[in-house]
Amino acid sequence: MDLLASNDSPLNRYGSLEEALVHRRAPVENRVFLRTLLNRMPIERLVRADGGITVVRSDDAPDILVRKGYTVGFQTEEEIIAVVGSEAERWESKRKPGTWAVDHPVGGRGPIIEAEELAAERGPVKPARGAKRVAKPKAEPKVKKPVVQERVQPVCPNCFMLMALSGVCGNCS
Repeated sequence: MDLLASNDSPLNRYGSLEEALVHRRAPVENRVFLRTLLNRMPIERLVRADGGITVVRSDDAPDILVRKGYTVGFQTEEEIIAVVGSEAERWESKRKPGTWAVDHPVGGRGPIIEAEELAAERGPVKPARGAKRVAKPKAEPKVKKPVVQERVQPVCPNCFMLMALSGVCGNCS
């Protein structure tokens, strides 16, 4: 399954892995890790993705998605172990079923991050049928501001000019 949508244009491509990692502000430890991880695989192009970097492989294998804290899309656990060793935290992905993911050295809480991202993408969970709903607190009623009567300036009966609000004409007095 190709992760690329309509964003695979030349303007959305990175020129190199280093450019992509700098653009995404990856920590230095993660840059070293990702160079080791990705330099051994045949890469056709690197594309900007909403959540990270999509690595399109030239060997028709699934795309690799580099996200903040983890990288997902490896075909087997052994593919990860062969490159970065057995010490790296890895797991089967829920984002891309049938693929494996690996934590980055800095900020790597991959399974938790992946679950949170998937939950956010799916939106709020609807309660099951028959489940009790918690009533939302009622909004406070809006308090209307008291209406202040506008004072109207009287007109002088002698000169027909506007008088002061006190009722004394400044022209006639």
